[in-house]
Amino acid sequence: MSIRHRHPLHEGTEAAAIARLRRSLIRLQDETRLLRRDLLRRKYDPSQPRVPAGCSGGGQWTSGAGGGGSPRPMPGFGPEGGLADAGPEDGFIVDETGEETWAFYEESRDEAGAVAERAVVNRDGSTIHSEYAASRQTGFDERHTVTTPEGDKVTFETTERTQTMRVGGPDGDVIARSVWTPDGASAQVTVQPVFADKLLANGAVLFGWLSSQNGDGLQAVMGFNAREFRPGTSNSLQLGYVGQLSEEEVEAACYRWRQVEGFAARAANAAGPVSQYPSMAVYGTAVHSRFKTYIDDQHDWRFQAERSFLKEQAEPMVDPVPYGYRGSVRVDAYEYRDDGTLCIYDLKTGKSIVQDRRAEILATAVSRGLAPIRRVIVTEVRPLR
Repeated sequence: MSIRHRHPLHEGTEAAAIARLRRSLIRLQDETRLLRRDLLRRKYDPSQPRVPAGCSGGGQWTSGAGGGGSPRPMPGFGPEGGLADAGPEDGFIVDETGEETWAFYEESRDEAGAVAERAVVNRDGSTIHSEYAASRQTGFDERHTVTTPEGDKVTFETTERTQTMRVGGPDGDVIARSVWTPDGASAQVTVQPVFADKLLANGAVLFGWLSSQNGDGLQAVMGFNAREFRPGTSNSLQLGYVGQLSEEEVEAACYRWRQVEGFAARAANAAGPVSQYPSMAVYGTAVHSRFKTYIDDQHDWRFQAERSFLKEQAEPMVDPVPYGYRGSVRVDAYEYRDDGTLCIYDLKTGKSIVQDRRAEILATAVSRGLAPIRRVIVTEVRPLR
């Protein structure tokens, strides 16, 4: 996959462009802090009413309170800190459906039209600040700094296929480093145990956002390296990579990926229109049922669907784990390779994405149910009809 870079700026405009981007960066950092604080105080509602045009503060979002009180603007990413003049043409995008895990984001672009920076605010209060490098002089191709609602910050910095993870932000200490290979993530610097849980939590936030952007030949993945299980630790996997790969790179590591995508589309077509079902849950069950049938028809023990695994090492061993068993998690599909690579496919039929730490739970549970495991790759699959 070719990484998108900002094109070199024309001579005479370079200094002004750099200054403008730096000002944008400072503003985005300050405003995402304000937005995260506001989201923690009250849930963001994209359908919140706006002040009518022509009135004082027209176009700004209000608290929706009645009476004689003045409308309360919601802090935003507009040029003056408000939303009155902010819109898609300004790089400000709002999720009007309320179904995405992100609430809104703002992008700034360079003179060539490529995204230079992006600030994402998620509904849970977490934020992502993304930067895309103009040249190798910056030392990276892309960099994503994730801040959880609790304030924990981890930066995922990628150059070609080497990813460095830092705690505390772009200038923080290196806590992990891995290289993406045709077989998956290969650790160069192993995660320090004290940072393992923080890294997983922040990585799941980034994976959720990147999964919502799947398409145009790109696919988000979350790669784990197996490590020896130690009592008292929460898992036996180490997060090694979070990012978007080309479809060809995903297929090189997970041989069945395109077949799984095909089964998902076939299942959705066989299930028929969503409008025929009383709810999205019933529709999802119909798609998953057909999806499982297509995989079962392959009669390959290395390629399974709808199988449950225990989430915790301490749970009593039950084989096979029955559906709904206490402490279990159900995997939509997985592919196991003889070299110890395990690919997990999470099938989604609605807008929701892999949230919180589901990716890590899936990876850990399956790795304990199958052995030996050297690496795990988690990716999301959506039926394309």
